Amino acid sequence: MIQQLSQALVPLVSLIVLGAVLGRKTDFFDGRALSGLVTTVGIPALLLHSVLSMDMDLFQMGELVAITVLWLVLMAAVTALVLKVVGLPVRSYLPALVHPNTGNTGVPVCFALFGPQSLGLAVVVSSVIQVSHFTLGVGCLSSRFSFGAILRNGPVLALLVGAVLLATEVSLPGPVMSTLDMLGSITVPIMLMQLGSSIANLKLSGGKDLLRPLAFSAYRPLGGMAVAWLLLLFWPLEGLMGQVFLVQCAMPVAVMSYVLAVRYQGPAQDIALTIPMSLLISLSLVFALHLG
Repeated sequence: MIQQLSQALVPLVSLIVLGAVLGRKTDFFDGRALSGLVTTVGIPALLLHSVLSMDMDLFQMGELVAITVLWLVLMAAVTALVLKVVGLPVRSYLPALVHPNTGNTGVPVCFALFGPQSLGLAVVVSSVIQVSHFTLGVGCLSSRFSFGAILRNGPVLALLVGAVLLATEVSLPGPVMSTLDMLGSITVPIMLMQLGSSIANLKLSGGKDLLRPLAFSAYRPLGGMAVAWLLLLFWPLEGLMGQVFLVQCAMPVAVMSYVLAVRYQGPAQDIALTIPMSLLISLSLVFALHLG
């Protein structure tokens, strides 16, 4: 398991470090062009390819989608209450604290813990979270919510198209799937290097700057797992499905939250610093529980 975990995490850390070096030495990550490329091309291709590559029936997919949506609603309600109590702007911080990094962290962690049979389940949860980024996340950060805009959103359309193709048992030609795979492959590396660049360019004036990100870093995995555990008491899932769901809900702050914060002028610095800190807490929590 340690070897599998190393294989999953070393590339992530390497890309973050590379992004940090490039962010200090070049202007590759200045502006919002790369964020736009990722959100409009890379993520839709990645989602559609992942959904069409799953080995799962529609009933299982529907149940996992439903409980993930319910978890998002409960997590958003709890987080909004917490933010109001501590006096922080709900719209600015709620998306980052609600959405876990189920994609480029959650999927490899599930693989390391449960093996290849968990990948389809992990991708379903990740797909729902990705859609929420572009509904709840964008709605909060941009202060605008349009149902028509949701239906025109690339990741949402990709998930809908994937569900229709699965339901009708229609397979895309091999060259099309290969194209989607290649387009989707640009997403995670760019996101991780952007994150590294942002961390490298953080300007901290003292210990107080670390207090808020540290609190967020603990809340995201601990709060997410607590809400998921309570939900599973009332809506139990079968063995592996329940385990994957619980692990995914305990993942750290998502890189996509940072990408959207940059795009919509949100608290990008706080979120960027929270991501690596919450990663350490999340992995420590998940693997301690698994080994225990």
